Amino acid sequence: MAIDARGKCAIVETQRLRSVQHPRRVGRLLDSLLDSDRFIPERANRITSAAELPAPLRRLSRLIDGEDSVWRSWSDSRRIWFFEAVFSLELSRERGKPVIQLREYDEVGDLSRSLLFVQTAEHGWQACE
Repeated sequence: MAIDARGKCAIVETQRLRSVQHPRRVGRLLDSLLDSDRFIPERANRITSAAELPAPLRRLSRLIDGEDSVWRSWSDSRRIWFFEAVFSLELSRERGKPVIQLREYDEVGDLSRSLLFVQTAEHGWQACE
């Protein structure tokens, strides 16, 4: 089976994007996105263990931990911020850049919003339409 130059480039690009899909790398992408857009107030403290979460978010964290998704959470004395990032290989392949679906949940584990972001070299993280 012959693969032309465009086909070879597409295969290499898919392999590069798949390497980003690893949970550790998705976690780094999520950290940079949350830091860049200031989703979390500076006074909030990061929650690093599911045991520190209320029961609904603890259950959600167990469901989220997977190959292509990670969670992060912060709290202050009044509120908890809980985020999930899902790496989209399909959208990343379309754009040639990492694309993350960011989901924010409230303290009882209900989805409050879902947004898509693409990472660009020129402008950092940008919301997708």
